[in-house]
Amino acid sequence: MLKKLIISVICAIFVIGTSLMMFMALFFLLPSRKAGASISLPSSVRDTESEKAKDSEEDTEEEEDKDIYVADVYESLTLRTQPDSDNHQGDVSLPQMTHMKLLEFIDGTDYVYVQVSSGEYSGSKGYVNKQYITKLGEHTIRVNSDQ
Repeated sequence: MLKKLIISVICAIFVIGTSLMMFMALFFLLPSRKAGASISLPSSVRDTESEKAKDSEEDTEEEEDKDIYVADVYESLTLRTQPDSDNHQGDVSLPQMTHMKLLEFIDGTDYVYVQVSSGEYSGSKGYVNKQYITKLGEHTIRVNSDQ
């Protein structure tokens, strides 16, 4: 009789413990609706400063924005002094979403010649890999994405 009671208590503790662990796993591992709704990333890049300027000089700004690109990278984009990855002297790292004006495509390479138009290196000219820039206003590929 005592053995049956002990076995019953152990089984009850096991069932209650398993149920509690399953509840805790569901509660802590699944995000709440409120948490899911609070996370939203923009699907495209918008330049609010140029939008304000467009109100006053819409035609001129549209011409200038036509060649504006952003650094679409996870961390940084290398602005190079030469259109190759061999020479690192004088190269600088541009943070993500740095704006730059496209000046020239370099034939036979993956590089374009740009002039930085925002941030610490504004006004600097150099070469960047064209695979890591996105035209201003278009959907970004890498910034803040898990892809």
